Amino acid sequence: MDETIQPDRSKPFSHWCTGIVLRAFAAHEEYRQAPEARAAGGLLKSRFFKPDPYPDRRAASFWEKIRYPFWWTDILSALDSLWWLGFSGEDPDIRSGLDWLIANQEPSGLWKARYLSGGDKDIHHWTTLHVCRALRRYLD
Repeated sequence: MDETIQPDRSKPFSHWCTGIVLRAFAAHEEYRQAPEARAAGGLLKSRFFKPDPYPDRRAASFWEKIRYPFWWTDILSALDSLWWLGFSGEDPDIRSGLDWLIANQEPSGLWKARYLSGGDKDIHHWTTLHVCRALRRYLD
């Protein structure tokens, strides 16, 4: 069972799935350096605010449904992973994500989590903390 199952390369990649898997690579000191992880990051950022080709989360609006802790691929989780992979705020795709975050701050100063967690009354604060971390990492 040492053989890796090869993907069907005739089908388009799913940025939703790619983003979820890429978070694991980004969290690992060694694997985040892999050229394959960087290549996957390039694919992911090229799909910002575009619909996924598969029906599960097809709508482009899923990019905007941010929250922390990360569940699905959204602009916040993608930016977090891509920073760990070495992408810069000067990259035009990354900048479009940062611009979206900046433009979507609530008048209260918070960023609202778009998926609510049953009993977590602080979900918007956790989401805001991670937006602020992303902005600081890329814009400092």
